[in-house]
Amino acid sequence: MLTTGQLVRLTGLPERTVQHRLTRLDRAGLLNRHRPQVPLGTAPFHCWLTTFGAAAMGVGPPEPWGEDPAGLRAIAALSELWLGVRDRGLEAGLHLEGWRRLPSGVPWRDPRTGTVRALPLEAELRVTVGGELVSALVLVRVERVPSARLVAALGRFASAVATLPATPSRPVLLVLARTGHLADLVCSACHQVAAAPVARHLDPVARQVAIRRVAVGVVEPRPAGLVVEAVWHPVDGDHARRLAEVLAVTTDGGR
Repeated sequence: MLTTGQLVRLTGLPERTVQHRLTRLDRAGLLNRHRPQVPLGTAPFHCWLTTFGAAAMGVGPPEPWGEDPAGLRAIAALSELWLGVRDRGLEAGLHLEGWRRLPSGVPWRDPRTGTVRALPLEAELRVTVGGELVSALVLVRVERVPSARLVAALGRFASAVATLPATPSRPVLLVLARTGHLADLVCSACHQVAAAPVARHLDPVARQVAIRRVAVGVVEPRPAGLVVEAVWHPVDGDHARRLAEVLAVTTDGGR
């Protein structure tokens, strides 16, 4: 799922050409287009394949994004993070090493019970920051998620991180929130992780180290600023930082 602006950047074609071709694909029944409502101005079209279009491409059936406006905007932000690192990462101190979607989350085995659980994460970003490889897991669909469910997801991440060796290979969790208010709710949930059943057994120091590896990025009003602007809030930080700074500080703080 991509916006028209993202398709312009991916293809290198003029915007009018992209719009014209999208219109033709729409008329042929290969493409869905939706323009979500925004508080100010006009949102770009968000585009994804129809079932017919996916079959023509030989890929799996698409998700019904037209029935989930919040999810539509969230996945657009996920695409923006990848494109931002790809296009502007070097100038921001980041070198893209890898990116992959995680449609089924990340499996994790609870060492206490042997139960295999899924971390509800949606992408993995691998970058080099200051010569060091950092793996960042990305969570984006947090809008309209009950607070208890969000605390549980963060508790699973903390438990998973606590079971890994204290090395830079421990992942960082990047949470994309549409607004500053949502970012505050995520930060508040991080401070409630001790109450999550899956994290209650953790040593308080280990739990705190894990939570220091969480940062929340505010998408609006400019999604393109996710890589180059100070829109990321470390859970224990007192001010917003750029992505490269967050990854460097979070990694150092988690050793």
